Order: sequence, then structure tokens, then C-alpha cells
Amino acid sequence: MRIGGVFSVYKGDNPTFLREALDSILINQTRPLDECVAVIEGEIGKELSEVCDSFSKVKWLHVKESNVFGLPNALNQAVESINTDIVLKIDTDDLYPSDRIESTESAFKNQESLDLHGGQAQEFSIDFKKNFGLRSVPLKKSEILSFSASRNPFNGPSIAFKKSAFISLGGFPQVEANEDYCLVGLFLVNGLDVSNSSNVYVFMRGGKDLVSRRSSSRYRRGELQALNYLRQIGLFNYGQFIYHVVAKQIVRRLPLKWNSYIYSNFRRNKGQGIPGNLQTILQKIENEN
Repeated sequence: MRIGGVFSVYKGDNPTFLREALDSILINQTRPLDECVAVIEGEIGKELSEVCDSFSKVKWLHVKESNVFGLPNALNQAVESINTDIVLKIDTDDLYPSDRIESTESAFKNQESLDLHGGQAQEFSIDFKKNFGLRSVPLKKSEILSFSASRNPFNGPSIAFKKSAFISLGGFPQVEANEDYCLVGLFLVNGLDVSNSSNVYVFMRGGKDLVSRRSSSRYRRGELQALNYLRQIGLFNYGQFIYHVVAKQIVRRLPLKWNSYIYSNFRRNKGQGIPGNLQTILQKIENEN
């Protein structure tokens, strides 16, 4: 079984976060990726270019017209270009436990019918000094189906999928936000086999910065596109769609302080301290610097 990873880079990415993310998924893993493909969207500047150049294992695809390309198209091109059975989606500002690839491989080997797999996510402050808690998602297909009516039953940065299933569904839909949720919806409404692990697959940078990004007008527009798409493919009925639109569009417009309170108190299990495996990653980063 060959396992690959895909991601994209654009001018708004943080060079330090990108380097740390790629170190964690390309170098500090118990089971390495067989291949990695990434799309560079438009001009990205000297600092980001230097980071990209330092990772020779990655197959870099350059696309000039980033304003008309976008993340879903970038990821679709990366998946089409990769020669592996299983594809991991990599986020460029998060960190990954050293067994993320090995655990993903085990899940697909143990369940040959599996088409989409993910895991739990632990969310932290942007500097990883404060633990905001676990972004918990259900494990079994029946639970995932039920959960999907209220929100994405997968943590986007944790997902991996069979390339053949992804291609057959047409890849990431063209929406400006929540493309992960839309992809998951496609797998679910088409009856494909899915699961989540109880293990943490990703350490996410979250907090106020994440909430702020999700309160922007662009995100609200993209989220509305995604909700409408999920209604069209049949994941939501019309009543559920209206509920989502009203609730989410109201919350996104609240003052940032209120939005952060709602997000922290109703969307996560509380976290305590910094896990040992994350401490190991952070120590390696500190030593390298």
C-alpha cells in the first residue's frame, strides 16, 4: 500500500508554520510518506519559496493564476498528480503526531473496504502553549452519518482517503470554504465506507485567530456555498439547511469576544496541559532553531 500526502501553499501562509508542519509530517514520522505533491498558488515571495526549496522530497506544482485557481482546485490537481493508493490531506499550519501516517495505514489495512478515514484533533493557541481541548468526532459510520446533519463529522486536517474513491466522486467541490465538509458529504451520500480513530491525528493552531478567520465576509460567503451544496447533494433536508444558515450566519456576525466564548464552550472538550508527544515535537523545533 502506497501512501501520499497533498497540500497547497499560497502567499498568505506563514513560513515558520509551514516549515514546522512539513517537518512533522515529512521527517518526524515512524512511517514515511511514499510520495508528496503540493501546489504553489501564484507568487509566494522569498521566505515561503526558501521553505519550499528546502523540502526536496515534495513534488512542487506551480500555478500562476492563483486568484482563479483556489484551494479545492489546487488539492484536486495534487491528488490527480500523485501515484499512491491512499492520500493524506496536509494542513500547512498544524503539527502531526509521529505515528499519524502509521496509524492511517493500519486503519486502511485492517478494513479493506474503508474509503475515508480521520481522527481526533487537539486544538491549541497559535504558539501551542495553551491547550483549548479536543475537537471530538464520532468513530463509527452510523454515528458519523447521524452527526453529519449538525456539523462536519471529520476533522479536516486529519483525513485520508482512497485516491480511486476520491476521483470517482469528482474531488473537492468548488466552494470558498468548508471544502472538507463537502467532500465528506459526497462520501456519505454515496454510501462509501468511513471511520474515525479515537487517537489524536493532528495538533491544530486555533483560538482567536481561527475564530477571527471564520467571522470574515469571505468565510461567511463560502460557508453559505458549502451549506447549499450539502443540501443539493442530499446530506441536509431543506429544514436542516435553513437551521444551519440562520444559526451560523448569526454566530459569524457576533462580536469576536462572544464568538470565541461560544466556540470555546460548546464546540470542544476541555484540555489540560501539553501532551507528551506534542512536547517532543516542540522540543525538536526549539532545538532546530
